Amino acid sequence: MNLFYHLWNRSETTEKMVLLHGMGGTGVLWRPIAASLEEKMAILAPDQRGHGRSRISSEQPGYTPKDYAQDVIDTLEVSGFYPTWILGHSMGVRTAVAAAHIKPSWVRGLILVDLGFSGVAGGGLGEGLADFLRRLPLNFSSPEEAKSFMKMHCPDPSIGQYLMAVSVRTPQGEVEFPFDHSALIQTIEAARDFSVRPWVHELAVLNLPILVLRGGQSLVWSFEEFAKEREEFKEESTVVFKEINQAGHGLPFEQRPLFLKTIQDFISNF
Repeated sequence: MNLFYHLWNRSETTEKMVLLHGMGGTGVLWRPIAASLEEKMAILAPDQRGHGRSRISSEQPGYTPKDYAQDVIDTLEVSGFYPTWILGHSMGVRTAVAAAHIKPSWVRGLILVDLGFSGVAGGGLGEGLADFLRRLPLNFSSPEEAKSFMKMHCPDPSIGQYLMAVSVRTPQGEVEFPFDHSALIQTIEAARDFSVRPWVHELAVLNLPILVLRGGQSLVWSFEEFAKEREEFKEESTVVFKEINQAGHGLPFEQRPLFLKTIQDFISNF
């Protein structure tokens, strides 16, 4: 499946980067990040399947990380946007790893932001997030009603803010969300018994640079699970784990200058 995407800086001579949004998001959310990167890099930010303008048909079912990743590979092939760095946030972490697994020669390196390699989320919200998404209405009569629901029911304030940021207003003033609700539920269910950890090991053997970031205050990826993964990969010299303080799950947007400096410094080493 070819995804709808935003493309900023079309130069073919610069470094390339794909930005993969989290669950419920769209590619346009990356515009503030891309604005700081596009002077030196070409940026491609797709709407992943079931999100934004990349809704899928009944003939294209499936919401495993590999399903999401194959869409990214198909889109890179059509656009010729490779080799490229791939940055994934939240749900995008597993898409990024799976895409590199499918086409390692097309990937210059990975930047993986605040999601564990296995399970629903990574030792954090897990089932609480799944329950929240099942209860999330298709629309709200007003922004105030939506914000009140987020405050009462969302297990992480940063996720509530994220969903409000991607929401759209109808001409009648209602609040709707640019994603297929059933896609989100199916994504969570597909992740329940899924691990991309073996693929990260596989990519490390290929000496692929991988930067793994956690927001120091993240409720989604617990410190305990982060520490376990860091220990798991301590012998892999190209896999770097780093925490950024004063940030939660919304790390790229909550600490944008520091986030940008961290990823740019990492890329400059390779």
